[in-house]
Amino acid sequence: MHRLDSTSRRLTPRTRRTTRSGLVAVCAALSLALTACGGSRNTATGAQGTGKAVPGGTLTVAEQQAPPTLDPGSLDLGFVDFTMLSYESLFYLSPQGTVEPALAKSWKYVGTGNTELSVTLRPGVRFADGTAVTADAVRASLEYAKKAQGNQAHYLTDATITATGPLTLTVKLAKPNPILPTLLTQSYGIGQIISPKGLASASDLTPTGTSQGAGPYIYQPSDSVAGDHYTYTANPDYYDKSKQHYKKIVIRIVQNGQTAVNAMKTGQIDVYKGDYTSASSAKSAGMSTVGLPVILQGLSLIDRAGEVSKPLGDVRVRQAINYAIDRDAVTKALLGSSGTPTVQTVVKGGDGYSDGLADRYPYDPAKAKQLLKAAGYPDGFELPVLAATFVGFDTMAEAVAGQLSKVGIKVKVTAVSSITSFVENQTNHQYPAVSGGFTEEPMYLEGLDLFMPGSKVFNGFGSTSPELTDLFGKAAAAEPAQRAKLDQQMQEYLVENAWYAPVAFTPVNYYVRPGIGGVEVSAGAPFASPLAFYATK
Repeated sequence: MHRLDSTSRRLTPRTRRTTRSGLVAVCAALSLALTACGGSRNTATGAQGTGKAVPGGTLTVAEQQAPPTLDPGSLDLGFVDFTMLSYESLFYLSPQGTVEPALAKSWKYVGTGNTELSVTLRPGVRFADGTAVTADAVRASLEYAKKAQGNQAHYLTDATITATGPLTLTVKLAKPNPILPTLLTQSYGIGQIISPKGLASASDLTPTGTSQGAGPYIYQPSDSVAGDHYTYTANPDYYDKSKQHYKKIVIRIVQNGQTAVNAMKTGQIDVYKGDYTSASSAKSAGMSTVGLPVILQGLSLIDRAGEVSKPLGDVRVRQAINYAIDRDAVTKALLGSSGTPTVQTVVKGGDGYSDGLADRYPYDPAKAKQLLKAAGYPDGFELPVLAATFVGFDTMAEAVAGQLSKVGIKVKVTAVSSITSFVENQTNHQYPAVSGGFTEEPMYLEGLDLFMPGSKVFNGFGSTSPELTDLFGKAAAAEPAQRAKLDQQMQEYLVENAWYAPVAFTPVNYYVRPGIGGVEVSAGAPFASPLAFYATK
């Protein structure tokens, strides 16, 4: 769960440059949640446009928020669409969620344990400035991203990167990381490679400077206006012309959903990344909707040792909270058809999802009261809950409060309007529960960002569990088949021990005009990549 941009990881004023599990981590998660908080209800995959691809002229994509920088090394996760066009990544994450070659033509983990990745680069590739893409250049870019203090730098904190030949390098890790290739795809800025020339003047990697990558497009500052639109033209020296679906791509900033839909009607916008409030008008205008439910909303019961709220230290109380929530009713009331009720922190088809857990906490207030009585709270108790006024977190908190009041739990909601305040109050040991949200991720990233002791924001009280820590360590070092089972066991632990009281997932939505293909998402790649968009007959 990591992104928060402004329609969905996506909250938007974005705050940067704090500790690894600090403000940047939460902003990444929140930014996506804010940017994508809505959509059509899908369960596994979504796609638009399966017609035959034809050469395209200009593609115009609309997003709701402008990036503060165009430096892939320090860019917040919610804005990677603005850099992936001009900075080729080491690997490519396909719409189906598979990792494919990009600058790297081949790779493998060395030995067992997922602590050393060997990479061989594609020969003959050049940056847009004409210099060769070499192992030394890639190493320098990764080292820069590691030190740039962006909200993804922590994925490389323990990495030792060595160029072992002109086109070969190794990444050695102090701790296992089973998904490092995924983290070095276009979907994560650290994997987008900056040329040595660009690194020499990294402060110029802004909306007023030319891009310094090896991607299929080149950013054109002279044809762009920061905060309004960003223009990219086809790179004449790109190594694979089949991946250049358009001569030009323009990303426009349109904050109002109805304005975006009106522009789509007149052909001014082809694809719009928006929220669920635009779904009805987009449908009536003949647009298609693509989206997956990936933004989780509900309660994080972070005081699991009962430091501030003694009742939460009892697992029976946390389970009672889960039984007391009518997820179907709350989802329908707040999110309509845009929400998918859940008791798990991962979506169906995602890492760790278990069909056996789907009905673990049916709405059962009688069972909730029984558990509360057994734990010594027959009359309930008072529960302070922190919420934020963005992305509907406060509204969700009030809805859950109404549910819990029926079993005697008196929720006192404190809603804040500042991201900074929201983050600080999650870590100051004043609020035992938080009404928030985060983007569903692979279980390995959920561990780092959500529930392992080092996750200081989303695990604000530093909850620890030897069993969970052991499972996480084994899964990180395991081969894929074994890791899938361990991921499920971690999810089972979180659900059975009621570390959270999830309510529903909401989707990131893409509204698409006819004649556009490649707008596709899946459980492994829930955010559509503009690199995959193409024109159809």
